[in-house]
Amino acid sequence: MPRASEKGRVSGTVPERRPTTAKLLAAAIDVFSKKGLAATTREIAEAAGVNEATLFRQFESKDHLIEAVTREIVAEQAEALQRVDLEDFDPRRDLTRLAIAYERAMTRHQAYIRTMLSQPADRRLTEKIVCEVVEPLRAKFISYLAEGQRRKVVRKMNLSASVDAFTAMIFAYVLRSAFYRAGYSRKAYLTACVDIFLEGICRSSASMRECK
Repeated sequence: MPRASEKGRVSGTVPERRPTTAKLLAAAIDVFSKKGLAATTREIAEAAGVNEATLFRQFESKDHLIEAVTREIVAEQAEALQRVDLEDFDPRRDLTRLAIAYERAMTRHQAYIRTMLSQPADRRLTEKIVCEVVEPLRAKFISYLAEGQRRKVVRKMNLSASVDAFTAMIFAYVLRSAFYRAGYSRKAYLTACVDIFLEGICRSSASMRECK
């Protein structure tokens, strides 16, 4: 179960960034999106308006920069999880916020994500990013659902697979939206995702009342 602050919120804060760091991260996302992971640190530094030495002072290596970019992309999702108040457990509200944050982040950084899918980093770096960036985020989501089980709202099931199913629905929408516009709104789709997920995870019609 996630640690909670005295107000019951999931602990953890997103660290503040220096202006130069923010410029380098923005430049890295843009350059990697356009040129792939083969883009050089010199190209990224030039796009940020700084010299390459400054980039290495901030991130030490290109691998560290790629890891930092991934953290930047998932930051909004992390913030949404941090806002969860376990003392005011409301699955529909919380899952709606998470769905919005996830869709917004994936849409904003879609070009970079497509690059990562077509030109993945080397296996060692990928495993490091998954272990240090992606898995902690998933673990918080899983812990949230485990709290639902403790409250007898969420039925017994594989929570890890459930988290992946929820995020996959939204990820598929973002990828498809790049070349196909459906006859419904973004809000309608995200609401449907939350509805379908809640129908699947809640224990009974009685517990569903706590999910509405």
